[in-house]
Amino acid sequence: MANIHAPRQPGSPRQADRLLPLGAFGSYLVVGVLFCVIATAGFGWLARGIFADRFVRIDNGLLTWLHGYWNPLANQVMLLLTMLGDTAVLALLIAMIAGTLLYVGRWIDAVGLVLAAAGAGIVNQLLKSIFQRVRPDLFSDPFHLTSYSFPSGHSMGSIACYGMLAFLGIRLVQGRLAKIGIGLAAALLILGIGLSRIYFGVHYPTDVIGGFLAGAIWLVISIAIVQAAEWHARRRART
Repeated sequence: MANIHAPRQPGSPRQADRLLPLGAFGSYLVVGVLFCVIATAGFGWLARGIFADRFVRIDNGLLTWLHGYWNPLANQVMLLLTMLGDTAVLALLIAMIAGTLLYVGRWIDAVGLVLAAAGAGIVNQLLKSIFQRVRPDLFSDPFHLTSYSFPSGHSMGSIACYGMLAFLGIRLVQGRLAKIGIGLAAALLILGIGLSRIYFGVHYPTDVIGGFLAGAIWLVISIAIVQAAEWHARRRART
């Protein structure tokens, strides 16, 4: 085998954030753009499949299967989860935490949190008006909703709001276990909220998946805006 004598390249993977253009923000931006492109393609594929009736059997099958597990205890747990993804509850929670962040001087975090929540709501309504998917009617649901179904507003709002809260919390707390705990708790809560919408029969599983995809895209955009604002503020402070 021929010997290859190539000069070492500068830096190391651990120093990549300092070597890339714009530093750490540059690496976040690259990863974020790649994620948004992939997630947008996945959302588009899902939407085309829904309106080509490719997922009817899966959607109806999962709705019927979950409906078979209805019982008083499960109803109460799922009701709590679905309430935690309700617009009014999220709005109150975000307002309280954003106000606290403003009070302690973390105004960029506060604005980013409001942006994630409000933007997710606006984008969700826009997407629902575009796709106009009718809600499931396999059995009577306890909420009797008449708004459009795709993508799920609870799923999109929960991943945008609780995802941003988790992002901010992970940056503020000390300790690896605490950071992992916050991320895991947020992920379980978000998944539980999405599951509750399927359990009550107010959304198809594909509505929930679509909400998660759209919400994740908006979450990544909101985080990128927060990172950009902080990078700009630090740059201005050094000049």
